[in-house]
Amino acid sequence: MEVITSHIQADFDAFASMLAARKLYEDAVMVFPGAQEKNLRDYLAQASPEVTGAIRKLKAIEVNRVKRLIIVDTRQLSRIGDFAGLVGKVGVEVIVYDHHPPSTDDITEAIEFSREYGSNSALMIEILKREGITPTPEEATILAMGIFEDTGSLLFPSTRPEDCMALADLLSWGADMKAVSHTLARELSPEQVDILDQLIKNAYIFHVGGIDVLITRSESTAYVEDFAMLVHKLRGMFEVDATFAVGLMAERIYLVARSTVPQVNAAEVAARFGGGGHSTAAAASIRDRSLDSIESMLVNIIKKETRPRVTARDIMTFPVITLKMDATIDEAAETLNRYSINAAVVQSRDGRAVGMVTRQVVSRAQGHGLGDARVKDYMIRDIQFIRPEAPVGEIRTLIIEGGQRLLPVVESGRAMGVITRTDLMRVMHEKMARAEGVDYRATQKKNVQSLLEERMPRHIIMMLHQGGALAASMGYNIFLVGGIVRDMVMRIDNLDIDLVVEGDGIAFAKAFAPSVGGRCAVHEKYKTAVITLKDGTHIDVATARTEYYKHPGGYPIVEQSTLKLDLYRRDFTINTMAICLTPQRFGELIDFFGAQRDIKEKRIRVLHALSFVEDPSRILRAVRFEKRYGFTLGKQTLSLVHAAVRSGLLSSIPGRRISHEIRQVLSEEDPLPSLERLKELEVLEAIHPDIILNTGIREDFTRVRETISWFNLLYTHEQYRSWFIYLLAMVEQMKPKRIIAICQRLGLTDENVRNILTARSRVNAVLRDLSTAERKTPATAVKILEKARLEEVLYAMSKTKSPEIKELISSFITTWRAYRPPVTGKDLIGLGYRKGRRLGNALRLIRDKGLNGEIKDFKDAMKLARKLLEEYEKMENQSLDEGTAI
Repeated sequence: MEVITSHIQADFDAFASMLAARKLYEDAVMVFPGAQEKNLRDYLAQASPEVTGAIRKLKAIEVNRVKRLIIVDTRQLSRIGDFAGLVGKVGVEVIVYDHHPPSTDDITEAIEFSREYGSNSALMIEILKREGITPTPEEATILAMGIFEDTGSLLFPSTRPEDCMALADLLSWGADMKAVSHTLARELSPEQVDILDQLIKNAYIFHVGGIDVLITRSESTAYVEDFAMLVHKLRGMFEVDATFAVGLMAERIYLVARSTVPQVNAAEVAARFGGGGHSTAAAASIRDRSLDSIESMLVNIIKKETRPRVTARDIMTFPVITLKMDATIDEAAETLNRYSINAAVVQSRDGRAVGMVTRQVVSRAQGHGLGDARVKDYMIRDIQFIRPEAPVGEIRTLIIEGGQRLLPVVESGRAMGVITRTDLMRVMHEKMARAEGVDYRATQKKNVQSLLEERMPRHIIMMLHQGGALAASMGYNIFLVGGIVRDMVMRIDNLDIDLVVEGDGIAFAKAFAPSVGGRCAVHEKYKTAVITLKDGTHIDVATARTEYYKHPGGYPIVEQSTLKLDLYRRDFTINTMAICLTPQRFGELIDFFGAQRDIKEKRIRVLHALSFVEDPSRILRAVRFEKRYGFTLGKQTLSLVHAAVRSGLLSSIPGRRISHEIRQVLSEEDPLPSLERLKELEVLEAIHPDIILNTGIREDFTRVRETISWFNLLYTHEQYRSWFIYLLAMVEQMKPKRIIAICQRLGLTDENVRNILTARSRVNAVLRDLSTAERKTPATAVKILEKARLEEVLYAMSKTKSPEIKELISSFITTWRAYRPPVTGKDLIGLGYRKGRRLGNALRLIRDKGLNGEIKDFKDAMKLARKLLEEYEKMENQSLDEGTAI
C-alpha cells in the first residue's frame, strides 16, 4: 500500500503538493495525518471528486500495511502524526519532498527531494515538468493556491524565482486565478477579530543591533484557526524587520515568527522552542509552559542571537592609509594630499595603531616651519579604537558624542579600516529614510543577484561564484565593476568582465586562471592581469588601486588601495558601481557616488572638479556616453568641459590617448551625434584646427552607417574596423599633407597613417576601374575588388552614388567573393596540366566563366580545361616545329 501525507494543520501548499505527488504515484492514496486549516477544509467540502476521490481518512488506513510513505511539505518527524512510526521500519520505503531548510527533527531514513523554494508546490511542479506530466486545470488551480498562500502572493522574502516560474507554468496549464483569489480571500470570524485586536494592543517594538523587532501575545480559552494569517495581517500594520507572536489557545502556546532581514533567522528562533521553518517564516507549538515565560525567553533569545544589521566591518574603509611614527610632517602632508583625505592613522614600528594625525595639525605645523619634524611628536594619541563587530550605536557614540572625526577599526592591535563621519551619516540617512518612507533606493545597497542571473549566461554566473569563493579563501574581497555593472543596471547586454580585488589581484588571477581553464597574462606595473579562457573570453583582473597625476594629461601613478578609492579614480559616476562576489555578500550592489540616481536622471557627472584636468581625454568619453545612452552632461560637468577647452588642456593630451578615445567614438553605432556635440563644445577644433565637420562629411557618415548596418545584417562574423571606415570619410576632402598631420595628432601609428592614405587611393582606383570597365560582369568586378581590404570595399560601396556600381559591390560581398570553381588544381594536374603559369591561367579562366554563368558544373569546367590544354599543346608543338625549321 502507498500513502501520500503531509504535516498536521495542512494548508493549501501541503494539499497541492499531495495532489501533485499522486500524479507521480498513481496507486497511492492521500491521507492527512491530522487536522487541516479551516480554509482548506472549507474548500475540500465543495471540491470535485477528481480532487478528493483519492483522500482517505486516517482511521480507515491500516498503517501496518503501508509499504511506501510519500511525505510532502515537511521532513520533520514530529509533524506527521501516527505515520512517524513507519519511518525507519523495515520494508517501508520513505520518500520526502520538502522546501524547508534542515532542522534537528528531520527524517534521515528517506529518499529526499528538497529545494529551499518559497513553496513546496513550486518544487512539485518542477518535478512534474521534468517527468512530462501535465496537471488538469483544476489541479493547476490548487497548485497556484499553494504557491500564493505560502509566498504571500509572491510578496514574502522567501519567494524565489522558481515560484514565479512555476506559477507561469500553471497559468499555461489553465489555472483559474479568479478561483485562487476567491478561495484565499478570508473573512475574519469574531474570534479571529478578538485575537487580532489583542495582538495589536499588546505589540511592542524593541531595537537590537539596528534591527526593529515586534513582540506581541494573545490569549484564548479555545483554539482559533489561522493564527499565522492573523500575524501576517499584523505585520502589514507595522514597519518592522521581524515579528514574533505567541498565542495561548486552550492548553497550548503557538509561536509564529516572521523576518525580513538575514540578521534575524526565524527558523533558528523557532527551533529553540521545538519548531522550525524558513529563515523568514517559522512556527512552533509549545506545551506545559506559561505565556510569560515563553515571552521572556523569546526576548532573551532574540537579543542574544540577532546579529547587528550594520557593523563597523560593514561600513569601514579598508585597507587603511597609514603613516609611520617616524614620517615627517611634510611626508604626512604629501600623503594626505595625494589621497585627498583629512586624517590618517599612525602606526608604530611593529605596525600597531597608536594614534592619528589630521590635516589641520599638519598644516599648522608646516606654518610654524616644522615640516621636518616627526609625526609622532604631534599626532593625537588620546583616541578611541573600535572592534570590527561593533554595532552602529557604539560607532555613533564615539563619533558624534565623542567628537572623534576618524574612528580606526582595530583587531589585535592592527588597524583593519577606518570609519569617517560620512560613513556614519550614510548609514543613519538610510535608516531615517526607511522610517520616514523616503525613497532612497537610488543610493542604498541592494542585492542584484537575480538581475545578474537574468542578464548573464549560467556558466558566467557559476564562474563568478567560483571566483568569489576563491578570493574569500585567500582573505580577499572581490567585485565585478565597470561598464558591465552599468549596462546591467540599464538592462543592456555586456559581457566584458572586469574584476577588482581588495588584496593582491595578480595572486588571485594566477590562482583563478587554472581553475577556469584559462591562461593568465600579468602586468606588474599596473597591478593587473588578463585571464583568457578557451573560448576567447577575457577576464580583466585588477588590484584595488588609487592613482595620482604628476602633471595634467599625463599617465597616472598607480598604488594599491581600497575599493572606494579605486572607484573614485574612475571617470564618471555611472561607471563607479560594483557588485560584491564574496560568498556572504554575493550580488550586493555597491554605489558610493550616486550612480543609480544619475542613471535614473540620465546624467553624465564627473566625480570631482579636477577630473578633466587630470585626464582631458575624458571629455570625449563623456560625450560618447551622453549620445550612446541619450543622457545629458550634468551642469557642473558641462562647466568643467568649457573650462578645459578654454584653458587649452586638450592640447596637452598625448596622441595615444586621443587615438583610443577617437577610435571609441568612431566605433559607436552612429558616431555622428557625438562628433556634432564635440564640434558644438569646440573640442574637435581644440584637438586640431583642421578637423572639420561639414555637410559633405555628414552625408558621407550617413552613407557609411547605412552600409555598415547593411553588412552587419549579413551576419558573416568577419572582423573589421568601423572606426577606420569613418576616419576615411572624415579625411575624404583633405589633401595628404593635412591627413598626415591630423592622423599624427590623433596618435595613429605610422602604419595606420600609411593604411589610411593607401586605402583612400585604392578606393578611388576601385571606383574608377568599376565605372570605366567596358563589361561590368561578375568576373570583372571580382578582379577589381578582390585585392582590396573589406574596410576599403565597404567604404567604396558607401562612397559611390552609382546604383549600378553599388549593386556590383553588394553582389561581390554577398556572393561572388565566396565563389569557388567546380574544379581544383589537382583535377587539372590529373588531366595532364603541369604546375605553373598555364595551370594558374586555366583556373582563373574557369573561375571567371563560372562567375559569369558560362559554365555550370564540373563537367563543363573539365570540358573547358581539356580545350585549353589542347590549345596549349598545339601552341607548344607549333613552337617546336618553328624551332626545328630554323
